[in-house]
Amino acid sequence: MDYLARNAPRIASADGFLPGARSVISLAWDYSRPQVSLQGGALLARYAAGRDYHRALGARLKKLKATLVRAGMSAEGLRFGVDAVPVLERALAGSAGLGFQAHSGGIIHPKLGPYLLLAEILTKEELPPDAPSPGSCGTCRACLDICPTGAIQAPFEVDGQLCLSYTTIEHRGPIPRELRAAQGAWIFGCDLCLEVCPYTKFSRERRQDDPDFQIHPALQTYSLLGVLELTQEAWDRDWTGIAVRRARREGLRRNAALALGNLGEESAVPALELCLEEPDAGLRSAAAWALSRLGANPRAVDAARAREEDATLQKDLAESLETWGLDS
Repeated sequence: MDYLARNAPRIASADGFLPGARSVISLAWDYSRPQVSLQGGALLARYAAGRDYHRALGARLKKLKATLVRAGMSAEGLRFGVDAVPVLERALAGSAGLGFQAHSGGIIHPKLGPYLLLAEILTKEELPPDAPSPGSCGTCRACLDICPTGAIQAPFEVDGQLCLSYTTIEHRGPIPRELRAAQGAWIFGCDLCLEVCPYTKFSRERRQDDPDFQIHPALQTYSLLGVLELTQEAWDRDWTGIAVRRARREGLRRNAALALGNLGEESAVPALELCLEEPDAGLRSAAAWALSRLGANPRAVDAARAREEDATLQKDLAESLETWGLDS
């Protein structure tokens, strides 16, 4: 996550995104929906189930910008973005009255709940500020207690590199061994801290006829094993226009391997054995770990260790072999 350090000056000042910026119009999109899962039990974060939110919200922001220009604002003095804008969007959302900061680090709207995606429009015009949002988490510790990796270490204090939303999406290569069992069935992100939030009682499912909200066809047709066996051709054909692409094909397959091991899916053994010969180190390590979790074919893992040229991965595979009482 070194990009945060690299972009620190830009994040600290909105001038880095729009020189001369004077105000920020902070926006939120409620994506409340039931839990999303694939055939075979794999889980995905709710926000990733429909059309890629960067595109969905970007299209809406483009229309809003046009409306503001028609109302008299300068087009050159407006700039919008979704998620990737180098500003402290959660702090801005709280200041703009969209919600209060949660112990989990997110934003909770006191009447809509915690399932919110944020976006911003920066302007060079001086706009009257809104009042900060009312509400707070009080003494609630539900999100801290449910976090499977301990990423929420204290109220408002999150170690991003332990969060499943980082390890399953942004992290490349092998996932740290100590986090693999904690990943459970999650293959893209995690909603646990949101699901236990008391404010979810205010969450309302969006209209299913919203094209941006409808579940992506790939999530309706692929099984967890199918994700593990996903070819490049199928990835390019079936998994377009969805936020899951952020994890890349190799990352999603790696996550699927770990989930199959955690779910005890013995039918995946042949596919996992084939993954031991894949070029991606993260997938090879996940396959070996899953096979050890399933107690299946230590000889295949030992052979993979013997031909492995990466010393770090050799050690990783050797640790998987120890599950069977074997060593290198």
